[in-house]
Amino acid sequence: MKYLMITSYPPMKCGIGTYAFQMAKKLQSEGHVVNIFSPPEADGDFSENYKGGFELLHIFKYAFFFEKIVFQYHQSFFYDDPSRKNLLSIIQTHASFFLIFLIFRKKVEVIIHESPIPYKNQLLYWLEILKWHLCSKITFHTKKEVDIFESSYFKLPSDKYILQEHSKYFCKFRDLSREDARLELNLPLKKLIFLCIGFIQPHKGFDIAIKSFCKNSSKMDLYIVGSLRIKFEPYAEYLQNLRNISREANNIHIVESYLSDEDFDTWLIASDVVVAPYREIWSSGVVARAKLFNKSVIVSHVGGLSEQIAENDIIYENEDELKSIFRSFEHEKYREDI
Repeated sequence: MKYLMITSYPPMKCGIGTYAFQMAKKLQSEGHVVNIFSPPEADGDFSENYKGGFELLHIFKYAFFFEKIVFQYHQSFFYDDPSRKNLLSIIQTHASFFLIFLIFRKKVEVIIHESPIPYKNQLLYWLEILKWHLCSKITFHTKKEVDIFESSYFKLPSDKYILQEHSKYFCKFRDLSREDARLELNLPLKKLIFLCIGFIQPHKGFDIAIKSFCKNSSKMDLYIVGSLRIKFEPYAEYLQNLRNISREANNIHIVESYLSDEDFDTWLIASDVVVAPYREIWSSGVVARAKLFNKSVIVSHVGGLSEQIAENDIIYENEDELKSIFRSFEHEKYREDI
């Protein structure tokens, strides 16, 4: 089958782009043809701007030659910011989706990576509802995401959506032992290492993990590893706050670095427990990758995270519970088989 995938893509700093890269490679390994339609800053096969106004209609130059059209969907990739009074541009983008969904109805699948934020403007809100009515197939990673979508828009018929494991298309970019990964990263070999990893933003809740951690423990270290995805003052302030509160302990480390796919996997392999203390999320690519390497995870009870964890993982409701979880690791004998 010939796929056209509309998506962000490497070298863009974007987790959805990484997801798309892995999906494309997996489909290609199964004998399918996959071409990428990406923004100009990415290395797609076809690179054009498709954000705002009628820009998305560039797809008509390519779509007729493919049997399947896959959108890796995040609202901000396709629409101008409504807070900047881009009413006409947003209406034009809706109209573009209407045409695509109508003309290529049987070909289109939309993989939603984050809930589309309902518009306050009633006209835009109803246009959004019409858009999803016209879309023939929507893919979600957890049932909770379906519930959130339906609470914002409308109940989906069972044949209109797919539930698909977040890690379905994931592949390993590194394959080495935990000891070798730690030697490569210059990490202690004997300590229990907890890891928060990914782009640094307030909704990730990394500050919650730092405040809850057992400070100055001789048995455990917490590493916050990642970088700012975009230069945005509130995010920069949040990163500085992480640095400030981490200074209170000698076993909490902030590693500010943009991670390649290989670097990301190396950190996962080196860790013992991955912590996802998110304030809000739909589903987590970090948790999905952690399970790819059979890592234990600690997650907050938000979004669809509870559907991504295994029996030996831990879910918590509030900061006090997270503190108790960290203390339980502090008081237990180090387990080599964690």
